[in-house]
Amino acid sequence: MPLTDLGLDAAVRVEAVGCEIGLPVDDVGVAVSGGGFILVQAKAGMRRLDAQTEDLVKAIDQMVRAFVEGIHTSAGVRPVDLSHDRLVIATNHDGSRAFDQLGTVLLRLCGHPVDLPLRAAAPTIAQRRALETFVEVIETRWTAIVGHKPSDSDLRAFLRCAEVIRLDLKEPDGTDLFRSEQALRAALGDSLIDEPFSKLAGRGSKAATAQRWWRREELLQAVLREEGSMQRSVGPRRNCLPALPQPYVRRGDHNLLDPEPTAECLRVAVTGGPGLGKTTLAIDMANEAAQDFPDGQLFVDFRGFGPTAPMSSAEAVEVLLEQMGEADAAAGKDSEGRRLHYLDAVETRRFVIVMDNVRDSECVLHLLPRHGPSAIIVTSRTQLGTLLRRTDVTHLRLAPLSTHESRDLLIQHIGADRAAAEPAAIASVLAACSGNPLALAIAGSHVRHLPELSLDQIVSVLTDADSRLDFLDLHEPDSALRTVFSWTYYALPAELQDFFALVGSAPGPDIDSSGAASLAGVEGTRAGLALLRRLRHFHLIQENAHSGFQMHELLRDYALSLCRGDRRLQDVHDRACERLVKHYADLAAATDPGTRLAGQDAPRFLSAVRYAEEHGLESTARTIVDCLIENMWYHGRWNDCAAMLRSITNDPSKPEDPKIRSYFLRQLAITLRRLGAHAESVEFGRHALSTLGPGRSVRAEADCRYVLAVSLAYAEDHEAALEQYHLAADGFRETGAESGLADALNGIGWSLAMRGEHQEALMYCTRAADIHGDLNVPNSQAADLDSVACIYQLLGDHKAALGYFERCLLLYREIGYRANEIRTLDSMGDSALASGDPNSAVEHWLRAIAVLEDIGHTDTDQVREIRAKEAAASSQK
Repeated sequence: MPLTDLGLDAAVRVEAVGCEIGLPVDDVGVAVSGGGFILVQAKAGMRRLDAQTEDLVKAIDQMVRAFVEGIHTSAGVRPVDLSHDRLVIATNHDGSRAFDQLGTVLLRLCGHPVDLPLRAAAPTIAQRRALETFVEVIETRWTAIVGHKPSDSDLRAFLRCAEVIRLDLKEPDGTDLFRSEQALRAALGDSLIDEPFSKLAGRGSKAATAQRWWRREELLQAVLREEGSMQRSVGPRRNCLPALPQPYVRRGDHNLLDPEPTAECLRVAVTGGPGLGKTTLAIDMANEAAQDFPDGQLFVDFRGFGPTAPMSSAEAVEVLLEQMGEADAAAGKDSEGRRLHYLDAVETRRFVIVMDNVRDSECVLHLLPRHGPSAIIVTSRTQLGTLLRRTDVTHLRLAPLSTHESRDLLIQHIGADRAAAEPAAIASVLAACSGNPLALAIAGSHVRHLPELSLDQIVSVLTDADSRLDFLDLHEPDSALRTVFSWTYYALPAELQDFFALVGSAPGPDIDSSGAASLAGVEGTRAGLALLRRLRHFHLIQENAHSGFQMHELLRDYALSLCRGDRRLQDVHDRACERLVKHYADLAAATDPGTRLAGQDAPRFLSAVRYAEEHGLESTARTIVDCLIENMWYHGRWNDCAAMLRSITNDPSKPEDPKIRSYFLRQLAITLRRLGAHAESVEFGRHALSTLGPGRSVRAEADCRYVLAVSLAYAEDHEAALEQYHLAADGFRETGAESGLADALNGIGWSLAMRGEHQEALMYCTRAADIHGDLNVPNSQAADLDSVACIYQLLGDHKAALGYFERCLLLYREIGYRANEIRTLDSMGDSALASGDPNSAVEHWLRAIAVLEDIGHTDTDQVREIRAKEAAASSQK
């Protein structure tokens, strides 16, 4: 092979070759001009580029040792020279085509800029997968040999001198001798031709001498002509595949149909939801592999999901025999005889067969050959569990296209100029199609055939589920997304049809097994999980990493459309969603505030809140929000809490009870105050009070005035704060709300302290702590003790302050209020430092930082401020 294929200069020449040379990479050593070496480790038959392949691990181990230890020459050991040396793994024709992809990437890396990531040299999925596998093994062996992972520069240097090659006796415009021998044996049989490999090799040598290069089929025909009338002729290749849609996005691993010379039947199962391109992928794979299956490419639609009855196995055999040209030869045989005739043909010849749109495994199990050189691709909307139990079946589960792939496909339909002119409209189309290739093709066709309209005009109707589905409809069954979805929907059992509609139209981005049980009105999470798994079998939902099940956005649109179009189903939906929302309310109420809600729970709860508000279930919404707010406050998630409350209060269209709306505004004011947005906190506090209106209750007014007073105090308007505190205290006394009264007394004491009236302030705050202690309200009692401690700080009595802070800290730890635990530890550090004890101050601040890190606040202003104080105090020690 040309040495330039290994990234060496065109002037480099081979000077000597040795085998089993005793060097670390020892199979073949090639000395080249300029003092360089090409050291080759040959590993035959590495059929997969896989990190678990023993031969690959051994070969890379030897390459790493040579790179680390250096190259042995007659003058001694020298380091590897990246410009003259190469370390090579070579495999033969049995090697996977992934080695070809890896070789391309490694050659590209020879001149790869160091400021680009390595993966930039691998632009395709197959190349990226090959590079990642190679690097994974390198890092593992490097660590085992050197004791640590290679640095980025070490890895780049190694990859610059590493190469892989696959020698399969095939030139781009020449012959594939080994595989041609297999084809010749299959076509003629051993008894009709002597030494087929020799004949092919001889013919190839003559072609090379005459500088006339033939492809495999031409070479085979030339040998057959020489054999004369003794040989039966090879019939024309039969390509019965449907045409590929144009345009389309190529996806999947086409190397899966890379046949080995001695391979048994290749089997690939492609599964996924409706419209995701399973058939397109199968046809594309079969076309790509056509040269390796010279007897033909066959296709049969099993009609597993569609408007007509599914095809039986017997019907499929008839179709396949006809496409093979074996229908006449099988004539007169019964059904079983014809099936066996089909299997004999598949086992002795090289076909690639696409069995499309299969309903279940049973349809195809009796049509799969036990051995032989053919390949079978099966596509289905179900999981094909029985088929996939077999270890010789490779499974491809299709997902929606990525945003990048979706954009590329749409642009291929409508043109780059039109797409660039209206990017916002393009984004709307992409959002409506949600990565579904069929939807993108339909949308692209609409846009392409309406050149007189702007994209904004075309997509302006995409406002709800029905309008999106109407848009994705070209008024023919195979080109209407609603129709294509319906083929799966009507294939479901009746009880599963209702459950599909409920899951797709229920509030929330996903649903777990307990929510599914509530939605379906069944007992126990096990029953809910069983229903979800049945939907997953049809690829109508997918399980995510949080034990939840998600439905594709377009399928959700279809489910919602079903409910809107059927009064019975709408009634079932309304009752089911009420059960689900109540389930979330019960779940939120049962969650201890000290237990941080999982990240996936909040979106489910918020969706339940929005549904409850829109359907007149305000009390249920408030129950959920109360629990969410308390949980977020306890864990210092102020921004999350503010975002949630803004989403609730910013929608003026909801005709909610003024008392409920005022409550949400009040909670937002508290949250903003804790975020340090004091002016905005005062604004929302006043808004909460005015929202109550003239008929407000005394207690609701007192609650609003207290929140407004606290906001005013933090904004340092203590005169206005004292006025509101006293009005709030009067309202709490009138309604017998002792805890609220104690809150107001503590607030009065704090504002008095800020005016310099420390002794009177202590009286109010101590009284508040006593009341809360008697009522056993630990959170509020801790706040009172915090006020007392801060007043002692102002008086300069830091020993007394630390005592009250310690009592406060114990209460916060007891109830799990992590955010206030941090604030108290910070204050204790201030008092300890002021009292001349920097060691204790540092200890308190380090404990505060540890809690902040524990709740995930590692890069906030609060963390930075405490770290700065801790560092300054440490320098004083």
